[in-house]
Amino acid sequence: MLLSVRLSDQASNNLMPTVHSTIYMYAGLTTRIIPFNVGIKMRQQTLHLFGHSICPYVQRVAILMKEKNIQCERTDIELHNKPQWLNKISPLAKVPVLVIDDHIPLFESQVICDYLDEVTPGSLQPKDVLEKAQQRAWIAYADEILGSIAKIIYRDKNHESFDESCSNIFAHLKILEQIISADGYFSATRFYLIDAVYGTVFRYFKVLFSHLNQNPFHDFPKVEKWQQALSERKSVIEAVANDYDQQLVKFIQKQNSYISHLVS
Repeated sequence: MLLSVRLSDQASNNLMPTVHSTIYMYAGLTTRIIPFNVGIKMRQQTLHLFGHSICPYVQRVAILMKEKNIQCERTDIELHNKPQWLNKISPLAKVPVLVIDDHIPLFESQVICDYLDEVTPGSLQPKDVLEKAQQRAWIAYADEILGSIAKIIYRDKNHESFDESCSNIFAHLKILEQIISADGYFSATRFYLIDAVYGTVFRYFKVLFSHLNQNPFHDFPKVEKWQQALSERKSVIEAVANDYDQQLVKFIQKQNSYISHLVS
């Protein structure tokens, strides 16, 4: 199964040499293996993805890898206790980071996705240059929604600020309702990278809005149909562990925010 978890004290096998001796200092790292067939455009490479178990940006990469049947070793870190070696492979000290052939790091999810998409057969992005640019713009729009979600999780301390963030999310959904296809995915029936991105956004909604007595998609039937199609897609399902909802709840409960007292 994609992203099946195994604990390993040898998570450094595919690390670049400068990090190799350091990684052993951190026990309990989570390593995951993704099923793989090397595409004809990609030479044989070793790939090691460093991420976090609930990070939506890591999920984007995981979904693309599943869609294109790309294998890599995966190690998840704890964001509240980042290992020192992370700075050696990511100047931003953020995940995801993809280490290629033990010594070449790529950071930033969009860069990683673009690289993997370009070196493997087929593409999860439109061939038409303008359509591709438009989808990239709406991917940036998804990041705005994730910003409001982050505000709910980390910074909203009272009901008023929480409501403000929710209203902002719903305003974004209203705009999406006007521009997306009514056929299941962002652009009709074909799954693209932009669908992977929004699959990671909508995944939050079940937990964040479970205490509300309303469906967050009630006024947005096309978005709801899109969300449903994404929630049923194999790559989206398998981009996270089976207990993702429980992991997210536990993560939120550790934050001193308004919603941390509501989720369960």
